[in-house]
Amino acid sequence: MECRFASVSKVYSGNVLAVIDVSFVVAPGKCFAIVGPSGGGKTTLLRLAAGLELPTSGSVWHGDRLATKIPPETRSVAMAFQVPALYPHLNAGDNLAFPLRYHPVPATDQAALLGGIARSLELSDLLQRMPHELSGGQRQRVSLGRCLARRPRLLLLDEPLSQMDVSLRAKVREAILRVCRERGTTVLWVTHDPAEAEAVGDRVIEMRDGRLML
Repeated sequence: MECRFASVSKVYSGNVLAVIDVSFVVAPGKCFAIVGPSGGGKTTLLRLAAGLELPTSGSVWHGDRLATKIPPETRSVAMAFQVPALYPHLNAGDNLAFPLRYHPVPATDQAALLGGIARSLELSDLLQRMPHELSGGQRQRVSLGRCLARRPRLLLLDEPLSQMDVSLRAKVREAILRVCRERGTTVLWVTHDPAEAEAVGDRVIEMRDGRLML
């Protein structure tokens, strides 16, 4: 699914300019990496793409549909936040499977889907643990796995590797990209790390002070 921003700005109360006249297009199945320092507007950009924020001006498009006209719960979009938000009363495996309650797959395919995600993100030995028993990096991987289980057409990633050990980052990065390429998922990947952006992005753009540095 194509994701398009057309002259989008977002102004918060107090005249805080978070995003200023941003335009870009991400072609279906491509990964668009946005790199820049904290406070530059990257997370707001993702929230606008997800429908969690409305533009002050301009428009966001999902394919040929104006995103603001699509109820967020019906958009084929998943977002992994920098600080993972897991359901505290569910173990890791049930958190991973949660999207299938609302976006089911045939019973014969469910075990293969979840098992493949768990193996690719090295979660197989952690599925019975509760969120409070997991490290920050482990919770981040469960959150990513839950997004992949949702099978979105657009995946939004906010510093998705930031809490992981260095030894795991490359493996998880490659696992995410492999699944997305196989499915033709469009990806917006936000990071402060230029090396990470170059490794994942079909296109890499810097963002500072609410503007894309074209």
